[in-house]
Amino acid sequence: MTAVGATSHRRAPAPGVLASIALFAGAAALAMLMSPSVSLWTDEAVTLSAATRTPEQLWALLQRIDAVHGVYYAFMSGWIHVFGDSPFAVRLPSALAAGATALGILSLTRLIASGTTAWLAAVACATLPRVAWGGIEARPFIFSALAATWATYLLVRAVRSSAPRAWAAYGLVAAAGVLINIYVVLVIVAHAATVLLLPRTRRTLAGFAVAAALAVAVTTPLLLLARSQQGQLGGLGDRNPLSIARKVLVNQLFLGETPTAEAAPAWFTRAWQIGAVAAAAIGLFLITLAVLRRTAPGDRKREILAVAMPWLIIPTVIVAGYAVAVAPLYQPRYLTLVAPAGAILIAVGVRTIRARAAAIALVAVYVVAIAIVFTSQRIPFAKSGSDWSAAARVVESQADAGDAMYFAPRDTDGPSGTAHLTSRRIAYAYPGAFVGLTDLTLQETGAQSATLDGSSRGLDEALPLPDGTQRVWALYSKKGPPLVRTGSDTLLRDAGYVGTVVWDGPSTVVVEYTAAE
Repeated sequence: MTAVGATSHRRAPAPGVLASIALFAGAAALAMLMSPSVSLWTDEAVTLSAATRTPEQLWALLQRIDAVHGVYYAFMSGWIHVFGDSPFAVRLPSALAAGATALGILSLTRLIASGTTAWLAAVACATLPRVAWGGIEARPFIFSALAATWATYLLVRAVRSSAPRAWAAYGLVAAAGVLINIYVVLVIVAHAATVLLLPRTRRTLAGFAVAAALAVAVTTPLLLLARSQQGQLGGLGDRNPLSIARKVLVNQLFLGETPTAEAAPAWFTRAWQIGAVAAAAIGLFLITLAVLRRTAPGDRKREILAVAMPWLIIPTVIVAGYAVAVAPLYQPRYLTLVAPAGAILIAVGVRTIRARAAAIALVAVYVVAIAIVFTSQRIPFAKSGSDWSAAARVVESQADAGDAMYFAPRDTDGPSGTAHLTSRRIAYAYPGAFVGLTDLTLQETGAQSATLDGSSRGLDEALPLPDGTQRVWALYSKKGPPLVRTGSDTLLRDAGYVGTVVWDGPSTVVVEYTAAE
């Protein structure tokens, strides 16, 4: 015990530590803002489908598909076991990763710039639309930004010290990043350019070469497995150079994935579109200033550009160029890992503006623009128009135990024949809404078949329904072939059921079929 009046020798946390904790907490809270109200969507349903399997079932899945996300699925499996599978719970790790990324940018930028610039960069990172989007997404993309940020921090530390321990730490984090998301290997390529651009010695070059080679060697089995599964990306992506350029300049940093036109009023759709273009124009202008103009005192321009420019440009050019020349695999969300580099350059650009009033005005317009985009990411149907939460609530509130459930197919031309993609993903996202209902067409679950969705028999094979089945609830996707809806209506009508639309959303229609008197 400490006597009354005695002096305690415990040190209070340093102001810098408290500020860093506040940054992390604030960035994570911002990313998580309004998360429970935003409907889960198809990619997040895949996360839940994979992460709720046994280890053996997950391993079987990864041998066939989605090996690139295997580490993330394994982590989420343990997370869900402890914290549950609510939208808030499954998105919380991504929000924490967004906070840790902002903290990493603060730490990294302090090594190469002034404290003021470092804090501007951290705030710019936390509020960048791509990072904010990643923080409300139960997918691994924000974790790639986290790994890229801290690997870059360790790279700069290792270049300065050339100590074997520093290079080992860098290699370990870089390898972990690749295991989380194979695109992080492109950051390692960018780091090679950074090492060549920074003051270096032969010992520095050797240290990087060994660390990078070991990181790649450790992750080569995953890279080879992912390469064998490349066909899962499909051939319907964008290969138009102008379209890809627009996505690189706007979507990649300043937008995130977007709501559909049906998900919000027309005026708001126009507002976030204008906001994204305005944010991109200002952000790219500030990045240009960072490159062309003299930096503020305390900002070491050569090091800043050597660190941020390869990180921002090289992965983007490789993926976008590959998409145009070889296969359409470019998606802006895959390049979430370059967003922190953009935040550093935006902060440096602000600091190059000598006229304070001009800087404040420009930043104010930018803040308004990204605030509009941020809001668009957090409306109920923000994720590509997904209305699954609302559709699931309709079924949960109106269906009774013993009612039949029909998840309509999305990958066949009609209601007959085996389907592998159906509206059943809504049940993966919101399983509680469908407890006690009889799944009419389920043939084999994803866990049983080591696939994402399993398989469903045709509705015609499920008819006639068991005696006593008074109601059938059907979920139709508006993205599915129209003949699925019309054909299913015909089959159920011939079986003695009358259909009534009880809810019609941006992407889903809920129909109640009732046995005729």
